[in-house]
Amino acid sequence: EHSDEWSTTVVGQVISPSLYSQNTTQTDLSTTDYGEAIVRALSSNDNLSSTSAEQHLAFMLEWAGHMNIPAVILPPIPQECHIQYGRFLSTHCLKTSASNVQLWVRVPFTESGLQSFREVHKMCDGPANLGCMLTFNSSNIVTPETIDKSLVLLHHFSGCNLRAINLNTNSFLTNKKGYPTLSKGTQFLFTELLIRLGRTLRTIIEGKSLHTEANGQSGYLSYLQYLRHLRLKEEVTCTLDTEESKMETDYLDHLQSALQPCFDNLEFSTYEVFERDPVKYVRYREAIEYALDDKIKFRQLRYEKDVFANTIFLYPTILVVGAGRGPLVKASIDAITNINKKYRQGKGDVPAYAARPKIVAVEKNPSAVIFLHSLKNSSADWNCVDVAECDMRFARKNEILFKIISGTEENKADIVVSELLGSFGDNELSPECLDGVQGSGLMKESCANIPQSYVSYLAPMSSMKLHSEAQSQAYQPSDALEGPSGKPCGNLRAMEIPYVVRTHAAIQTHKELECWEFVHPIKEDSVSIEHTVEHINNERHAQLLFKDDFSSSVGYRCGYGNYNESIARITKRSSVDSDLHGNSAYTLHGFLGTFHCTLYGSSTISIAPHSFSTGMYSWFPLYFPLREPLTVPFGAAVRCNIWRKSNANGPLQTGGSVWYEWYAEVIDKQSGRIISSSNLHNPRGRSSKILL
Repeated sequence: EHSDEWSTTVVGQVISPSLYSQNTTQTDLSTTDYGEAIVRALSSNDNLSSTSAEQHLAFMLEWAGHMNIPAVILPPIPQECHIQYGRFLSTHCLKTSASNVQLWVRVPFTESGLQSFREVHKMCDGPANLGCMLTFNSSNIVTPETIDKSLVLLHHFSGCNLRAINLNTNSFLTNKKGYPTLSKGTQFLFTELLIRLGRTLRTIIEGKSLHTEANGQSGYLSYLQYLRHLRLKEEVTCTLDTEESKMETDYLDHLQSALQPCFDNLEFSTYEVFERDPVKYVRYREAIEYALDDKIKFRQLRYEKDVFANTIFLYPTILVVGAGRGPLVKASIDAITNINKKYRQGKGDVPAYAARPKIVAVEKNPSAVIFLHSLKNSSADWNCVDVAECDMRFARKNEILFKIISGTEENKADIVVSELLGSFGDNELSPECLDGVQGSGLMKESCANIPQSYVSYLAPMSSMKLHSEAQSQAYQPSDALEGPSGKPCGNLRAMEIPYVVRTHAAIQTHKELECWEFVHPIKEDSVSIEHTVEHINNERHAQLLFKDDFSSSVGYRCGYGNYNESIARITKRSSVDSDLHGNSAYTLHGFLGTFHCTLYGSSTISIAPHSFSTGMYSWFPLYFPLREPLTVPFGAAVRCNIWRKSNANGPLQTGGSVWYEWYAEVIDKQSGRIISSSNLHNPRGRSSKILL
């Protein structure tokens, strides 16, 4: 039943003092809509009224902390006096964060409501516990004529720390049976909201019950049953209830520092999670099969011919670098099995083929090496596998690998398989490691690399949530080994670190653009491959111009997952609509880095939205935060410069490092004038670097 009293299990709301104190005298503040009245009183010229209003609000927030209420619903922001309200919120966001109380501000689903919340959130310096509760009533009913504008507006709100949605009973229509239903447009909008934020979003029904229950009495059960019906729609469940979705839940908007691949060793449980990826290793197996097909077609494998059996025995050497617990080794064995099935039947004068591979698993993690040896000792399929424990860049120091290097050309690697990619493609030193393998002399001249190439992509993004999370990293120890008592990281360093994150309460504002590409193997110069690798330059620079296309960017949602073309087609109709965009602006909080990788031939893996590998969850985007968010007016463009820098002298050098620097500008579309710009982030790798 509807009640104006506290709910200690869900949320609390600002109420009239008479409901919680019998000694309170009724004043002008005790109106029917007490919440809005008390907020207006904050800006009163009467100091007594403004002080009294602030005390009443402060008391209720303190009570919420005392009762361990997780969230307090606050009144909407009045346009005429948002400054005093913002000052109050700024003060009490700091206080309530200590008791883990969330402050949810009612925000109407309008353009003016969006802008007011952004202004207040910015005024409060972007606190993580100041959230938006989106309110719908009879004035917000979405029609087919307004669905395009509403989807664009919803895209804006999705990056505004949206914590709850409030549906007033008067926003519901009545179906033929007398039960509540939403208009088709509002239903479509609510479904899209569930797909985007359903794992973290609360839904609240308010207002007088306007529909009759099955028992003939008024109540709210029919409203909840209808919303559950929408939650069980196939397009919602196939997003929220999959195995992938369950695995991701703990990672939503949780910032993680990227790996130090040359120094960090993954834990057993981490290997276990990523080995369950239902897509990645299937694509790798396909790529190895394609490569073997080409090797057979172009006669690039060592072979022996058995005339009596009319069979050609092939002896491919496959080098798996960064073998981990062996999933790529298994993919290689499975690929060989499939190739043998494919070519086992000779036809007439055409002989059969039978591959007898040699697979070398190279891994530097001592614990993973133990696991690899256990597989070799317990599985007959692994009889063809040798395990080499070493850093792939220093292959000459390992006995097994040195025999290959110093041996004949025909015994060197035909295929090199690796999974050294990071969220941005090259951010876990894949170029340096694979160049090191090539320079060591392990590979034939005709050797194929899997992956063959990978392209890094970047896109602007807006997310109050992620920016707040990045700011909160300033309080973490700068050295994890020092524990909680260690020296804090500090805001400068925290905002110059690229973070791996499963974006959720975020929006990608433009189509991702290509930064650069790495291709393997690299082409040999006129001297030698060793000379080529020793002098290769893996530094890169890209200048990217993101022109205004906010309406079509709705299809990118949070920047992780497939681009939704059907949503984009609807919203493109509003791309020139000045009624929606005339005074609209968005806040740029940083950039999302992704990659597209060609493993071999037509086999690819990608986390870039335009080519996303559905079902794959081994990588999340890389978030490059901006220390100070930039406001981007409607029609303005965003220009980003990003650099991949290194102080290493060749890939085999130790002691060096690789880092990224980035810089953003907001450009006026008409004049080309720079409206605003950021600082250069992470110059010379002062805050973040990847050690070689």
